[in-house]
Amino acid sequence: MEIKAGFSKRDITPDLHGDFGDFYIAGFATMEAPKVTGIHDPIFARVMVLSDGNTKIALISLEVVGILIDFGNQVRYRLEAYDFLPKNVFVFATHTHAGSDTLGLYGPLIGISGINKRYILFMIDMIVEAACEAEKNMVPVDIYHAYSTRNDLIENYRNPEMIDGSLHLVKFKSGESIIGVFWTFTAQPEMTNRANTEISADYPGLVSGMIEKEFGGVALYAMGLGGAQSPIYCEHGYEKLNIYADELYKEIKKIFNDDKKLETSNIEVRYRNVLLPLTNANFKFLFDIGFFDRELVEGNVSTVISKVRIGNLHFVNIPGEPFPGLLGPLFEKYGKKGDIFMVISDVEELLGYFIPLDEYKLKPMEFTFSPFEWADDSEATEFKENLEKPQQFIGHELEALSYEAAEVVRKTVKELLVYKTVLAIGTHADDLTIWSGGTLKKLSSEGNKLICVRITDDYWDCVGITAEQGFKRNRKEVERAYKRLGAEEIVHLDYPTDTLVGVDYMELRKKLIYLIRKYKPDIVVSFDLNGTDEENMDHVITAQAVNEACWQSSFDLCYPEHFDEGLGIHAVGERYLFARNPTVLNFHVDITDFIDDKIQAISEQRTVLKNFFNQYKLLARANRLYIELLEEDVPNAIRVNLLVKYVWGEIGRKYGVKFAEEYNRVGAGFLEDLASD
Repeated sequence: MEIKAGFSKRDITPDLHGDFGDFYIAGFATMEAPKVTGIHDPIFARVMVLSDGNTKIALISLEVVGILIDFGNQVRYRLEAYDFLPKNVFVFATHTHAGSDTLGLYGPLIGISGINKRYILFMIDMIVEAACEAEKNMVPVDIYHAYSTRNDLIENYRNPEMIDGSLHLVKFKSGESIIGVFWTFTAQPEMTNRANTEISADYPGLVSGMIEKEFGGVALYAMGLGGAQSPIYCEHGYEKLNIYADELYKEIKKIFNDDKKLETSNIEVRYRNVLLPLTNANFKFLFDIGFFDRELVEGNVSTVISKVRIGNLHFVNIPGEPFPGLLGPLFEKYGKKGDIFMVISDVEELLGYFIPLDEYKLKPMEFTFSPFEWADDSEATEFKENLEKPQQFIGHELEALSYEAAEVVRKTVKELLVYKTVLAIGTHADDLTIWSGGTLKKLSSEGNKLICVRITDDYWDCVGITAEQGFKRNRKEVERAYKRLGAEEIVHLDYPTDTLVGVDYMELRKKLIYLIRKYKPDIVVSFDLNGTDEENMDHVITAQAVNEACWQSSFDLCYPEHFDEGLGIHAVGERYLFARNPTVLNFHVDITDFIDDKIQAISEQRTVLKNFFNQYKLLARANRLYIELLEEDVPNAIRVNLLVKYVWGEIGRKYGVKFAEEYNRVGAGFLEDLASD
């Protein structure tokens, strides 16, 4: 797979002598920050754009302390005009503790933001310029990865035993030339001290500059698993900063050519919208006084966690700073041989620390009360005693949304790491595209394997052509439609249409059990028996046979002749079940980014669509209704577009998204509550 890459950078150092106004140093003195008085070293926005010909992504590294999601949304809005999908634009901060305030937390007084709004607009302009230039610079590349550890350059003041000094280096080469480098290290950029009033990119900026000067190209930095991990010489000032940067750069030079060329693949983007519980009174206070320009969702913070994969290289994007113990065990358990996981912290926004439950040093009760306002004296005393115990350092807890937020992050990353096989079983050509086309496309686009099964031959679903013509056309059209959804394999069982009520049910079920044992799906998508007013007995029989097959495929004594072919028993993990008029709905999938794929897949099925619209036209006439869309000679594509966006837009509004598909999800039931990693 050919991957193209382009890089660019822009100087975003604040202009202290222009007419921008005041700037405040961000990183240490929250809400009592000093004004910036000088520039120690420049800060940059660096951009990497990657494309496989179909999917294009942008990774944007900013040498600032952090950003919030509204900033990233402004960048995505601007870049959408240049054909960047919003979900494929990843903005992150290097977390230098010597940049200008970009969070609003480092103003002169409490309640006064330190953000310079003109500077924010300037930064966005520079990012857009750099992204467009990076795209213009794209050339085919080979990708190489090098790795080392430097635990000796990191300290963990909470737990000296918990150190992760991972140093990742990804090189992008065009011929013999380095056009860009993406590197991560896990020490927080906090070498400057609390008396500093000069702008600095800290060690990431210095080291990136060294890489660029010696090897060429543009070098982007991202902080890795930086939660609770400080550099040695933390807050020791600029003299030690130079020593530290030199030592880290020596390690980079040492491993620079000790690399491995990576096999590439299509660029895969997985993302999840999540709600992070908020119980930290300090964070709540910031929401109350308007520092965060957003609404809480039933007391939770809405944000995004994502993963990008190219071959066996994974970028795991976290909107805050996870402790090493939170994600490291997941990579070991769910990663495959040869997988490379690079965590990028502070992507989209800086939402504090994500601390594993077994490392959490505050009880939930203690964490729900503000240090400014105590519920009673005993709780205040207990809280203050914890603050005074050296072995009970809780500074990180005070900068975390909640003790539950980390668990949401962990579970979400686990979901992003696991790849599944999806077996979608429809009765007729258009069943899967109409009821679950967006879901299936979303699942396949995330690297899951999709197999689509059509039970009947659709020879009755024809208007104005012979059965034989209809049979052939439907087969071709359904294959084009399912391939648009990302199906790797398509199975036709070719039962006569609308006759399943009279076929050998046991034989049908046996075929479905065989397919489940052959493909071993983690998820089965099909019809639900809990629909009402279902007039199509093909759908009813399919629902019954599929759902029986899902659990009977795990029986040792059920059709043992399958085992003679090398198959084994298999239990299906999840079922996503749809129905014409559902009575059980407990799960939905946001298909906003895949609505056009759904429409295109449905539109491929011209033969059944003609019959579909003809039936609705006759139904309207039978009820003495005149519907221009059905009566006039309107192309199917327009009808499909209007109908799909209307119906699935209505469903989306139920769940607060633009478009959605909904299901009765059948999982492991009570076993899910008992399970743990």
